[in-house]
Amino acid sequence: MNEIFSSNRFFKLLKKELAERVPMIIKMAGTFSLILVGYWVSILIFDGGASSATSRATYVFIATFITMVIAPFNLYKSYNHPKKGIDYVLLPASVTEKYLSMLINTVIILPLVTFCAILFTDTIISTLSPSSFSGYAINSVLNTQRILESIADALIFQQGCIFGNFLFKKNKVSKTIMSGAALYLVLALIVVFFLTVVARDQFINIDTTNTHIVIGQNSLSQLGKLGSADGLGSAIKALYYLAMTTFYVFMPIGFLTGTFYKMKTQQY
Repeated sequence: MNEIFSSNRFFKLLKKELAERVPMIIKMAGTFSLILVGYWVSILIFDGGASSATSRATYVFIATFITMVIAPFNLYKSYNHPKKGIDYVLLPASVTEKYLSMLINTVIILPLVTFCAILFTDTIISTLSPSSFSGYAINSVLNTQRILESIADALIFQQGCIFGNFLFKKNKVSKTIMSGAALYLVLALIVVFFLTVVARDQFINIDTTNTHIVIGQNSLSQLGKLGSADGLGSAIKALYYLAMTTFYVFMPIGFLTGTFYKMKTQQY
């Protein structure tokens, strides 16, 4: 199959894949929605206090993130299977079309369905039982300032899981987790080495009034704010910018490219 993109062929493939994976998508979205229902029932049974909309909005984000992480291992776990994967390879579609269809199902459709299903469940419960579920989680979700940053971080993490799913043939989840931990450890050691050896003098001389800026970072995307902090030397600023570029540019491109390469060169 030549690497030629055909919109007609692509949408046929997307329709076929989505139809095959709808039961799994509904099952995953329904599971997290039922967990929220179970939480509500426990409040009624044990006469607990009202659950705030903010805490439930946090649950929405966590549940959606979990589905994003496990999506490739569930929806496309058999792609590189020695036997089951052959059927997928023989589909009348190019690698590019299969690649895009896979990304749409794992990155967009499953997380979006889960996100909307939980919010819909929360809205119904909040309407029926405002004394137990105060406010609406959807209002807290829309008012979350870090929503775009959280989505960006989650997408990059998910790209790593997608790559791991196509890179490993057995024990995919455990190998992906261990590889991710090893990558994090290597990057952390590089940063520590840079701060304690290369830029040791600048690191020691950082104005202590700015220490809280470093400690208070909840997202890697906020590291850009450190570039304008007083007392930071040029070498340390360069480290922050390099870390941001690596995490938000090099790593996503590497994961996406690696996944496409594995799909294209997969042998059975």
